[in-house]
Amino acid sequence: MATTEKAGWGTAVAATLFIFCLAADQVMMPLATSSVVQDLSTNMRMVQIAIVLVSLVAAPLYITGSKLGDIHGKRKTFLIGAVLFVLGPVSAVITPNVVGLIVGWSVTKALGMVLAVPASIGLLLTTYPDDVQRRQAFTLYGAGGVIAALAGPLLMGFSAQIASWRLPYGFLILILLLALLLTSQSMQETEKVDAVTIDWGGTVLSFAAIAAILLGAILLAVPFLLSLLLAFLLIMVGVVITAVLLKRLRKVAESGRHPLFQVGLFHNRIFLVAWGATLLAFALSGAIPFTIPVFTEQALLFGSMQSALVMFAFAVGSVILGFVSDQLLPWLAPRRLIQLFLIVMVMGLLWLAAVTSSQMTLMTFLLPMLLVGAGFGVVGAQLPNIQLSDLLPEQQEEASGLAELGKEVGIGLGTAVIGSIMFNIAISRFVENFTGWTGNLAQVSQEAFVAGFQGAVVILAAIVFCALLLSFFLPDVSVEAVAAEEVRELLADVSSKRV
Repeated sequence: MATTEKAGWGTAVAATLFIFCLAADQVMMPLATSSVVQDLSTNMRMVQIAIVLVSLVAAPLYITGSKLGDIHGKRKTFLIGAVLFVLGPVSAVITPNVVGLIVGWSVTKALGMVLAVPASIGLLLTTYPDDVQRRQAFTLYGAGGVIAALAGPLLMGFSAQIASWRLPYGFLILILLLALLLTSQSMQETEKVDAVTIDWGGTVLSFAAIAAILLGAILLAVPFLLSLLLAFLLIMVGVVITAVLLKRLRKVAESGRHPLFQVGLFHNRIFLVAWGATLLAFALSGAIPFTIPVFTEQALLFGSMQSALVMFAFAVGSVILGFVSDQLLPWLAPRRLIQLFLIVMVMGLLWLAAVTSSQMTLMTFLLPMLLVGAGFGVVGAQLPNIQLSDLLPEQQEEASGLAELGKEVGIGLGTAVIGSIMFNIAISRFVENFTGWTGNLAQVSQEAFVAGFQGAVVILAAIVFCALLLSFFLPDVSVEAVAAEEVRELLADVSSKRV
C-alpha cells in the first residue's frame, strides 16, 4: 500500500554511487592483471591471490555485517564500510608492491563491502516507505551497478593502454568521497535492534572453512607433488571445519541462542538446490574476468582495450538478458527458464573452446562471449529469486546473506580453480614442448597458454553443466513467488554487484 510520505533522494544517490564503484572495481582489476604484474614487479599468481582474497574475506562475513547494521545502526555501518572500502582504490593508486595491494585492495576493501552492501539495502528499505518511491530508489541503485559493469571494462582498458591502470581507481576515489559527503548530509540513522547478537564463533569457523578451501584451490596451480598434496589437504580441512560449523550451529540454536545462520534453511529443498546451483553458476563470474585478459594479452598479444572489448561483449549479453528475463516468465516456468539459459551458457563456453587458437581475433570472441553473457544474465537474475521464493518472511533476510555467501564462494572458486587449471595446463604444456624445442620460444609459450585457456573453458563448461543437472532437482516454483516484491528488494544487489 502506497503512502504519502516522501523522502529526499540523497540516500538513494549515495547508495547508488557506492554500488557503482563496487561493481566497477570488481570488473576492472582482473582486466588490469598484466599491467599490475609489470608495474608492481610481481607475477600473475599473486594477482590471482589478491582477487581471490576479496571473496575469501567477504563470503563468511556478509551475514555478520548485516547484523552489525542492526546493532549499531545502518547509517553508521554504511559510513564505516564506505570509508574502509575507499581504502581499496587508494591502495591501488599509491601501493608500490603487491603486498600493499593485498592489504588495502583485497582485505580492507572486502571488510568495507560486507558492512556497506547490506547497510545500503537496509537504508533504502527504511528511508523510502512509499512503494512507488522505493521502487524508483531500487531501480536507480540497480542501474548504477549495470552502468558500472558496462563502463568499467572500457574505462580500465582505455586507461591501462594509454596511461596507467591506477587512473580509474583515482576516479573511483572521487565518486566515493561524494557518496560519503551525501551520506553525512542526507542519511538518517535507523533504529537499533538490541535483541540481535553476533555468533563470532560461527563467523570464525566459516572464515576458516572458506579460507582452507580457496587457498587449497589456488595451490592446485602449482604443478609439484608437495603443493598438490597440500592443496588437497587444505580442501579436506575446509570440509571438516564445515562439518564442525554445522554441528556447532545446531547446538547454538538448540540452546536458545542466535547462531550465525539457521541450518534449517538448508532443509528447504528449493533453497538448498538453488544455493548449490548459484554457487556453481557464479564460478563463471569469477573465472571469465580473470582468465580472458590473461589469455588475450599473454597468448594473443591483445592490448588492454581489445581485452576490455571482449569483456564488454560478455557484459552486454548479461545486462540485456538480465533486464528482459522477467518478461520471459509468462512463457517459461522459472525452473525451465533457468535450465534453458544454463544450456545457453554451456553452448557458449563450448563454442569459445572450439574456436580458441593462437590466431583468434576480437571478432572471433564476440558471438560466443555474447552467448555466455546472455545465459549468465538470466541465470544470475532469476536463480537468487527462486532461492528465496519458498521461505517465510522472517527467514528471507538471513537467507539473502547466505545467498551472497554462496555467490562469493562461487566467484572465489571460479577465480582460484579455473585460473589454477589454466596456469597448470599451460605450465605442463610449456615443459612438454620445451623438451623438444627447436624454434621460437615465444611460440611455445603462446601455444601453452592456448592449451591452458582451452582446457580451463572446457572445465568451466562442465561446472555449469553440473549446475544444470542440479537444477532438475528444483521443484516447480510459481511465477508469482519468484516475482514477489519482497524478494526483489532483498536481492536488489544481485544484478548490481555481479552483472
